[in-house]
Amino acid sequence: MVIPDFVLSLMWEYDMESLSAVDQVPDAVIERVMARGGIGEMRWLLDAVPVERLRTYLKTRGMRALPPRELRFWSWITGIPEPEASGWVQMARKREALWRS
Repeated sequence: MVIPDFVLSLMWEYDMESLSAVDQVPDAVIERVMARGGIGEMRWLLDAVPVERLRTYLKTRGMRALPPRELRFWSWITGIPEPEASGWVQMARKREALWRS
């Protein structure tokens, strides 16, 4: 899998060669693009990774790692049912509130 430089620029703390040497996009790249990517990076992710894999990532890790706004967006893009997505967003808001207190 070739990960373009504009996406790799989000992954400044990782070894670029090892990220590009894998067969599929690593979860770390999915998470970083979902959390911090711009429109170009998001379009690349949607082209490079099947929606089902993105949905699986959200259900296994993303619901606990992404900020509320990004979680809502990616849940909508990947077709996560609204009640499930709303529960995740509420948990994410509580998580953020803990950091502020």
